[in-house]
Amino acid sequence: MNVEEYTYHELKQMMDYMKRMYDTVRLVDPVECREITVDTSGEIHYEKECYSAWNAASRCSNCSSYRAVMSAQRQSKEEIYDNHRFLIQSIPIKLILPDRNNFACVMELISIDENECDCSSAAPTIIAGETGKQMSQGMTEADYVATHDLLTRLYNLDGICREVRRLLVDDPETERVLITGDIRHFRILNERYGVQRGNEVLIAIADMLRKSCGPDTVYGRTHADHFVLCMPENRFDEGVFMDAVEEIGKMIDTENYHLYFHLGVFRIEDPDIPVTMMIDRADLALQTLHDRRENILTFYTNKLLKQAETETDFLNNFKSLLDDGQFHIFLQPVFDANMNVTGAEALTRWIKPDGTTISSDKYIHILERGEHIAMLDTRNWELVMKQLRSWQNTARHNFVISVNVSPKDLFYMDALKKVKELVHAYNVDPNRLILEFSEVDLMKDTEQHLAIIDRFRQEGFRVAIDNFGAGNLSITMIKELHTDYVKIDKSVIADCDNDERSRMVLEASVKLVQQLGMNVVAEGVETEQQYEYLKSIGCNKFQGFYFSHAIPIKDFEEKY
Repeated sequence: MNVEEYTYHELKQMMDYMKRMYDTVRLVDPVECREITVDTSGEIHYEKECYSAWNAASRCSNCSSYRAVMSAQRQSKEEIYDNHRFLIQSIPIKLILPDRNNFACVMELISIDENECDCSSAAPTIIAGETGKQMSQGMTEADYVATHDLLTRLYNLDGICREVRRLLVDDPETERVLITGDIRHFRILNERYGVQRGNEVLIAIADMLRKSCGPDTVYGRTHADHFVLCMPENRFDEGVFMDAVEEIGKMIDTENYHLYFHLGVFRIEDPDIPVTMMIDRADLALQTLHDRRENILTFYTNKLLKQAETETDFLNNFKSLLDDGQFHIFLQPVFDANMNVTGAEALTRWIKPDGTTISSDKYIHILERGEHIAMLDTRNWELVMKQLRSWQNTARHNFVISVNVSPKDLFYMDALKKVKELVHAYNVDPNRLILEFSEVDLMKDTEQHLAIIDRFRQEGFRVAIDNFGAGNLSITMIKELHTDYVKIDKSVIADCDNDERSRMVLEASVKLVQQLGMNVVAEGVETEQQYEYLKSIGCNKFQGFYFSHAIPIKDFEEKY
C-alpha cells in the first residue's frame, strides 16, 4: 500500500472520524515506543510509553505498529490485558511537519472486547515482572536482541531511540548533544584487511565509548561503521573526542590506508523532535565532510537543513528537468604539444529556462547519492554520440570526445552494455570515445573497477584515469592499470608552481606512466608557465583555462 501523507488538520479530521468507530484512536512512534500528540501548529510532542496501555515494561512482543512502520503496510495484533482482548490495527502514515519534512509514525485503531476471554488460547499474555510492572511473556531476552547490536553489544538504532527519548523525558532540563560518527572509506578497510580486522576496529570503538562516556549517556551502533552518541553538552569536549579517535586510528596506519573518523554534532534545542530526525540532522553535518582525509568534527546548522530541503526538491524534480532538455554538454578543447585541437572533454551544464548556467560541481554530488546520476550520465553519453555522429564527414571527423563514467553508473545499470548500444545506434567509431574513471573512485572496490576498465578496453573503447594524484593510488595499483590515458589532476599541477619536491614527484610520475604505455594529459592548465613546463617533461595533451573554458557546442564549432 502507499503510505498516506497528512497535514495536522487532515490528520485531526481523520482521527476524529475514526473515534466514532473505535474505542481508542492514538498516534504512536513505534521506533521510540511512545505515544505522540500533534498541536495546532503541527509540532510533535512525546507522551508516555505506548506499551504502558497494557501496563507492560517494554515493547510488545511482535509489535504490530513497529512492523507497520518498517514494512509500510497495515498490520494487526491482539493483546490480552485484565482478561479483555484488545484488537489493534496499526496504519502507517506520514505526518507533514511544519518544516516540510515527513515523519513516519502509526495511527493505532484499538477495539476492546468487553467480554472476559479465555487467556489460555489467546495471544501472548501479559505477566508480572520482578519490578511489579507487567511485560509480555519471554520479553527479557527478546527485547535485548531487538535493541542491541550483537557485535559490539551496544544499543542498535531502536535501542538508541528509546533510551535517548527516556533521557529527554526523565531529565528535560539538561542540555544535550547528539553525535554521529563513521570511518572514512570503511569498506576499503574490510576489503584490504578482512572483515575480521574491520570488526576488531568496531569493537575497539565500542570499548572506547564505554570507557569514555560516563553516566547519563546513550551510545550505540546503528549499522556498519555508523555510531551514535547522546550526552550532556557540558561534558562534551571536542579535544577529548579527537584524542580518543586518534588513538584508535593507530590500529591501522600504513602507506595505503589510515583510519580517519568524521563526526557530526547536533545540539538538541527542541527535545520533542523525533530522535531519528536528530540523527538525520547530525548526519547532515557529517555528510559535509565527504572525503576529508583527517579526523574532523563539524556541527549541524539550520543552513544545512535549508540546503537539504533544496536538494530534495531538486531530486524530486530532476527527471522532469532532464526530460525538459535543461541539461546540456559543454566542450572543453584538448590540445597537443603543437597547440592543435585533438578533441574535447564533455562536461555537463544545467541551463535554467531564464538562461542561468549552473556548473556540474553544484549538483553532481547530489545526483550521486542515488540512481539520478545514472540517468544524467546516460543522457550525456547519448549527447556525445550525437555530436560525434554530426562530425562524421567534416573537418572534425578525427576529433575524440571524453566523457565521465560515475561508479554509481556501474551499480544502477550495465554501463558497458548501454554505451555499446548507443555506439551501435549512432554508428560511431568507439575509438573516438574516451571513457573517464576518476582515480578517487578507484580507491573503492579497486579490483572490481580495474576489471571493468579492462572490459571496456576489450570492447574497443579508450579509457582514461581522471584526477590522477587527487586520490591515493599506490605503486602496486599503478602497475595494475591498463588504460590509454592518465589525466594529471589540476591540484598536482598547481603544487608544482613553487615547490621543487612536487615537481620531482610529478616528473617521475609522468615518466613512469609513459613507460607503462599510457599517454599523459595535463588538465587544469592555467598559465603559460605551467604549459611550457608540462610540455618539457613529456606531457602529451593539455586542457585548462589557459586554453579555453568549457564552452557550448556551437561556440566550439565556430572556434575550432
